[in-house]
Amino acid sequence: MKNLAFLIVALLLASGCATNHQMVGSADLSKATVEHPKNHKVWFESIPNPDKMLECGLPAAGWIKGHCSLMGEIVPEKSPFTIWHWYVDPKSDGSRVVESIEGTITGASGDSYYYTGIIITNMNDMSFSGRMYINGGIGTLDCLEGECFMTGRTSNGVSKWTAHGQVAKREESQTNNVIPTKGSSGF
Repeated sequence: MKNLAFLIVALLLASGCATNHQMVGSADLSKATVEHPKNHKVWFESIPNPDKMLECGLPAAGWIKGHCSLMGEIVPEKSPFTIWHWYVDPKSDGSRVVESIEGTITGASGDSYYYTGIIITNMNDMSFSGRMYINGGIGTLDCLEGECFMTGRTSNGVSKWTAHGQVAKREESQTNNVIPTKGSSGF
């Protein structure tokens, strides 16, 4: 019975790797779809919206100001954030809050990128850390993807943090270029 269960799991894993589609011109997808991976670093500060606060006392929305290695100084009026979901971590003693965030970062040039992420705040000392996912942009940051890791602290309602990670631009010609292979029934 144990061997049968192992065989079923192995077959499911193997069938999940099979596909009847392939990416156009892509023998090595990881190298074919990115151009110029680069390090990304930010030094940010929040400007909380006093009219939008979470029950736990943290801001539910606001704007971001600071500096980003991709675009220089940030324009706060065009760099909003929203906490769209939060909860007290049930594995903590009530001292850890988990937040889901989304927003836009816009530089003085008008270039922007979009992000989503998860932040974990320690309510005892107001330190936090999180992971942000960059998923597209405008201007020279169009098709930008990546992730960064942030750490910071909140004092008097204002959060200050740094983040670092890597980003890369997907080549436009490689996005959504899926063709059926022999034996496929199409889409």
